[in-house]
Amino acid sequence: MSLGAKINLTIAAVTIAVLFVTFGIILSMEASSIKNATLQNSATIGSTLKSDIEHMFQEVHNQQTALQAVVDKLSSVEGVKYVKVTGADGYRIASTDYSEVGKKITAPDATPVAQVVREGKKIDVQDDHETFFNLEQYIPVQLYNQDDVLNVVAVIEVEVSTHSKGANDVLEARRLLEAISVNVEQGARSIIATRESGLERVQKITDEIKKFDFFHDFIVLDSKLNVIANTDGERGELLDDPQEYKQYREDVLFGKVREASYERPHEGYEVLVRVSPIELFSGDKTTTVGVLEVHVLTSSYKDKVTTLIYQMVVIGMLVTAVLVVTLAFILRLLVVRPIKKYVLVAQKVSEGDLTQRIENMSNDEIGRFGEVFNAMVSNLYELDRLKTDFITVAAHQLRTPLSSVNWALKLLLDSEVGPINEDQRGMLARGYETNSKMIKLVNDLLDVTRIEHGKFVYKFETNDFNQLLDALIKNSEFIVIAREHNVEFHLEKRGEIPVFAFDLDKLSMAIQNLVDNALKYTLPGGHVTVTAEQKGNYLELKVADTGVGIPKEDLPKMFSKFFRATNAVHLQTEGSGLGLVIAKSIVVRHGGQIEVDSIEGKGTTFTLTVPLLPELLPTDESIFPVDNSAV
Repeated sequence: MSLGAKINLTIAAVTIAVLFVTFGIILSMEASSIKNATLQNSATIGSTLKSDIEHMFQEVHNQQTALQAVVDKLSSVEGVKYVKVTGADGYRIASTDYSEVGKKITAPDATPVAQVVREGKKIDVQDDHETFFNLEQYIPVQLYNQDDVLNVVAVIEVEVSTHSKGANDVLEARRLLEAISVNVEQGARSIIATRESGLERVQKITDEIKKFDFFHDFIVLDSKLNVIANTDGERGELLDDPQEYKQYREDVLFGKVREASYERPHEGYEVLVRVSPIELFSGDKTTTVGVLEVHVLTSSYKDKVTTLIYQMVVIGMLVTAVLVVTLAFILRLLVVRPIKKYVLVAQKVSEGDLTQRIENMSNDEIGRFGEVFNAMVSNLYELDRLKTDFITVAAHQLRTPLSSVNWALKLLLDSEVGPINEDQRGMLARGYETNSKMIKLVNDLLDVTRIEHGKFVYKFETNDFNQLLDALIKNSEFIVIAREHNVEFHLEKRGEIPVFAFDLDKLSMAIQNLVDNALKYTLPGGHVTVTAEQKGNYLELKVADTGVGIPKEDLPKMFSKFFRATNAVHLQTEGSGLGLVIAKSIVVRHGGQIEVDSIEGKGTTFTLTVPLLPELLPTDESIFPVDNSAV
């Protein structure tokens, strides 16, 4: 990532962070205020409506208490086994057995009660025992509804036992049944009427919340946690509620907590639920007779917060854009542009072109850096010039005497000046070999100097690359090295290579340097393979070996002057560290490139590509920057 991009990102990040924190604080305060206002309004309205609901419960409770008192009194009469009053909905309103009150009846009572509610007729049942009868009656309690239709609103169940099976006892028992029916019926009718009237009022209350946009549901539950009123009259919507939510209602109903508040999804909406007790007050005694559950739509305040967020995001984006563009322009002008210019110059210097200088420097720290950089490059240029002059002079001065020594040793080895024994021949041969290596080193030094100064003259002619390969594989020096190192050396030509323009001597030198390295650094039993093939408009040649490989950290320096890999140095093989530099310069001058791929301990592959078309060749030889990083 470029410096300009990093600066722009940093500016944007800092600006966004500052705005984010600032807007976050504002949003937090505003969101809290909006939420509190909404909840306060809902709580105020809910409290008012709750008072009306508790008043209705109080009226029903008073009627139910009176009815239960009548049932208790009648249940104590001799011969009466039980008295029960059941609503048309199947729930006990009053009973001799207190445990049944408020519960939904089950078989066997449910069947005859349902029949009475459905048909509106009394049912008489007489059970015959050995010495007496049990007389049981199911008596409908009827009321006119708003449409003046007579409906069964409750069923009275009474059972009495006769003293005997005598006619008088049976008649007496039936009179008792009638008396009980009359006494209970009026109370049952009154409580049902009061309850129905109260439920209608409560239902109206729950329906009224629709005019408030922050309410979703207003649910009234009785002491058995059955829904008796709900917005839109949906009384069954809580039946399949998870136990987690039912537990909140139970905790409030049984006094474990005063109120419960939580958020949940309900009917496709996110709601804030507030559960509070419905209480009756009698003197100092407070009794919880139900639960009020209010659902407040979280969207009623979250939507307002979301709108506020959108507004602040738009403002923040505009502010950020203006700040980032302004600051980025200023920094690009004052910092990024000069640094980019410096980077281009430094890149060329790093590639070996020490003639580069930074121009048009500003009068600030960056300009001062440019001055220091120019001074440093000037010093490097002078040092490099002195070094190059020294190497050139030394190489020229050494080449003549070394050549003379080589000529003299050759005369002695060829017995031109007289016979020599084998011991003498061995010593002379070693001297001749060492002297030849010194001559090669001197020649390499001179070649590198010419390359650095653009004087490594090339002669491009149309040649047959296949002949170059044949000469390479038959090179006696390579054959000797391969035999001495016990290394298999062979060539793979994948199809004929067409003739093309190249410098035969120079390209041969580059390939020989690669092959020479491969043979020297391959251990006995390994192999070196030269592969050549045409790929499009380019020739691709690979020199692959199974040698010691190159350490990963040394790969970037392989084409640096005088550099040798650490493991190559340990092998104590001969080498100047100039062969790859020369090879790369030759390949680049041919318009190609050279790459290296190596795994330490497994081998190395050098791949060079050169163009087959003359128009792809560089037009002239410029100064070739040599990497001196390893010097």
